[in-house]
Amino acid sequence: MRKSCTSVMSLLGASLLGLALAGPARADQLPGNQAAQAEGQIQTRLQQDADLKNNRIQATVDNGVATLKGTVDTEAERTKAGKLAAGVKGVNQVDNQLRIGSEGPKAAVSDSAITARLKTELVAEEALRGVRVQTNNSVVNLSGTVASTAARQRALELAQTLSGVMRVEDNIKIVPSGTQ
Repeated sequence: MRKSCTSVMSLLGASLLGLALAGPARADQLPGNQAAQAEGQIQTRLQQDADLKNNRIQATVDNGVATLKGTVDTEAERTKAGKLAAGVKGVNQVDNQLRIGSEGPKAAVSDSAITARLKTELVAEEALRGVRVQTNNSVVNLSGTVASTAARQRALELAQTLSGVMRVEDNIKIVPSGTQ
């Protein structure tokens, strides 16, 4: 009995020594999957914000520090993105590296050109004439109705392959032709 008690004590001592050498666990360090979840939550918050959803922002989280990279239009948007990231569980600090760099009139002309080119292509195909187009910061929002999944896919394909388009938001509803 004495020998097994000594073995247990030795094992316990070795375990405690191992923990001591490893150092204290830091509450601000997130395991990989929790960091990925925090990154996802930040991206979701950014995409749900009306002012930020059309900006290209990349968020990464490492050891409780959220790093934001990309470009926004104004200082207010930069500040807002930082606050949204800071509100995510597990984020203790935000390294806001966002640049302010709206292209102003150039972007507006580009958005108008994208919208005009896409509308021309959609009107050329009868099945796509119910699709509406809006473009903001090279992000195309498609809405309206089509009669089939194939028509919806075709509209998305036309938008995605158009030069200058960064992203396509799909808000097209499928309504079979007898119910429109």
